Amino acid sequence: MSVSVRAATAFLMIALLLAGCSRSPEAKKARYLERGDRYFKQEQYREAIIEYRNALRIDQKAPGAARQIGLAHYQLGQLGLAFRFLLAAQELEPDNTEVRLKLAGIYLVGGRPDDASTQVDEILKKEPNNLDALLISAGAANTPQEIDGALARMQSVQSTLTGTAKFHLALASLYLKKQDVASAEREFYEAAAREPKSVEAHAALGNFHVFRRAMPEAEREFRTASDLAPMGSPARVRLADFYLLTRRPDEARRILKEITEKAPDSLPAWRLLAQLDFAEGKVDEALKSVESVLKKSPADIDAHLLRGRIYLVRKDTTTAIQEFQAVLKSEPRMPTAHYQLALAYLQGGNAQQAKSELREVITTAPNQVEAVLLLAELNIQTGAVQPAVEDLERLLKVQPNAAGAYVLLATAYLAQRQPAKVIETGRRLIAAGPKDARGPYLVGLGLLAQGKKAEARKEMETSLGLSPGFLDPLAQIVQINLMDKQPDVALAIARKQAALVARSAPHQMLLAGVHVARREPDLAEAAYLKAIELAPSMTEPYRMLAALYANTKRYDQALAKLGDALKTNPRDALALMLTGVIYEQRGDTAKARDAYEKILAINPRSSAAANNLAWIYSEHGGDKEKALQLAQMAKEQAPDDPRISDTLGWILYKRGVYQRALALLKESATKLPDNPQVQYHLGMAYAQVGDHPNARKALTAAANSGAVFEGKEEARKALASLK
Repeated sequence: MSVSVRAATAFLMIALLLAGCSRSPEAKKARYLERGDRYFKQEQYREAIIEYRNALRIDQKAPGAARQIGLAHYQLGQLGLAFRFLLAAQELEPDNTEVRLKLAGIYLVGGRPDDASTQVDEILKKEPNNLDALLISAGAANTPQEIDGALARMQSVQSTLTGTAKFHLALASLYLKKQDVASAEREFYEAAAREPKSVEAHAALGNFHVFRRAMPEAEREFRTASDLAPMGSPARVRLADFYLLTRRPDEARRILKEITEKAPDSLPAWRLLAQLDFAEGKVDEALKSVESVLKKSPADIDAHLLRGRIYLVRKDTTTAIQEFQAVLKSEPRMPTAHYQLALAYLQGGNAQQAKSELREVITTAPNQVEAVLLLAELNIQTGAVQPAVEDLERLLKVQPNAAGAYVLLATAYLAQRQPAKVIETGRRLIAAGPKDARGPYLVGLGLLAQGKKAEARKEMETSLGLSPGFLDPLAQIVQINLMDKQPDVALAIARKQAALVARSAPHQMLLAGVHVARREPDLAEAAYLKAIELAPSMTEPYRMLAALYANTKRYDQALAKLGDALKTNPRDALALMLTGVIYEQRGDTAKARDAYEKILAINPRSSAAANNLAWIYSEHGGDKEKALQLAQMAKEQAPDDPRISDTLGWILYKRGVYQRALALLKESATKLPDNPQVQYHLGMAYAQVGDHPNARKALTAAANSGAVFEGKEEARKALASLK
């Protein structure tokens, strides 16, 4: 072999060796880290995250990778993701000041000031002049002792740091916490004077003016901060936020549009624009903005949360649930996500799962008013009254002005048949809010439950005097008069209040109800039509008018009004239910079946729809197994409904399960003794188990009834055979 060949071979071996090294995990990791650092310096944070993540796939302890990912997410405003990686980084680098500072900032924003203090205290032990740590320490101070301690700490380093805007901003925040507004104002202005081009100083001064409700001055400072800041900066977004605060959405939208066009990577601007569109009901535009965020940051928690809310408004319950669950995978204890997930489950008819999610909210945030109230309402509806009482009383101890809690608490005590507690709750509300019309109304409810109608009426009139448009006390006064057989007085009061609030559809509905009670269908019809005119998107007037028509066998008109209701809200289960009932009365079981199936698609746990659909499947041709399943499910959902017991009992009778059928039919007949069809079913069951005397008794009641029902001829034949 020649020398040249040997040399070429040597070079080839070296090249192959180098190539092998370049493909080694260590070499790849080094390249990923180097590229990540380069992107980070260029503020290309998303690209940097990708490179650092690649490094972590090779080595979970790759030097600085977790830290840099956390810092990159922090810069992008993705605090949830930043927190996870910064915690991991702290385990690897416990003395890293920057990691501690960012963690402290996240703790502070997340409402965990004690954890924030723990982080900055460690920094200040080694770096007593660290201004960022001092700033967070000031922000975390809450008690008078903590505030005084933070102030003393700031003053001890004043000679070193007095020339910086941040120092004076920290002092200002502490003076505000001490309610020394004059000193705070002096420090805010000093910060802006020390650094006239400090975006942070002008923004803080703007926030201070908002606190003072000096809106022109606040706008001036926010504008200054915005002009000094880059196009995609938080300061520009804060100006838009200020315009939303001062109810100038058009100006806010103009600024946000400008930011998203000129700085399309500004996720806070996209988020706020999406929230603005969502608040104004422009869900399609909101979804576009949310998608813009998620294209740039697929794991953005706020974007997923808002997208879930958009799908919830669109009635796409399944997708909404998926979005909220995705948020909770990243933030398992996030109260807002649990609350929205509860709303989604509730929209899907799953009250039990909704209650579970609301309990999660209250575990994390026990004073979250909306969650406590909704959980209490669901507990009351499902018979779990005592847990509702306990939750509401606990809330009122810390938030005695939560008026809605008193209303629900009184409702719970009513359910427990404790009228004295209802009266006490009403008086507590009067003490908390003397001008709140609900206080005397609740007292009136308690008195009414005690049978003290005259005293109750006085309380209701007091309530109505405080709020002439408050419908509930008016309804009670009208009801008291109807019970006392004073229909003319009831009508006069209903008319008077309807005239006072002439644009109120609910008042027209109440007036219509009085006319129905007085057997004045034409006047009732006119009032329902007026309610529809005043509130065409409100489905209840259509339904009530349809029921009025159905009661007088004007089925075509009834179905037309129900069709109008369903155009307004295709998922109106009550309108669908009445539609199904009317079609059944007309003998059109195919259309009735279609209506009930639509209800179950909306709410799979609807006992009424399941019961009626089970009857149709059983009696008019259909899946007999499905009929049994539906009837059993209906019984589980509404165990005390005698109509459901009759349906399930009859289905079991036809399957030859006579003893179980008889038990259900006896239960139904006890509650519906005058229903001839139930008596027919009961008599047939008695006959099958050999109890002929009771069979004859029940079948005689059915056969001799003047009502027309399915099975009347069979009842007569069965009775004749027994005789």
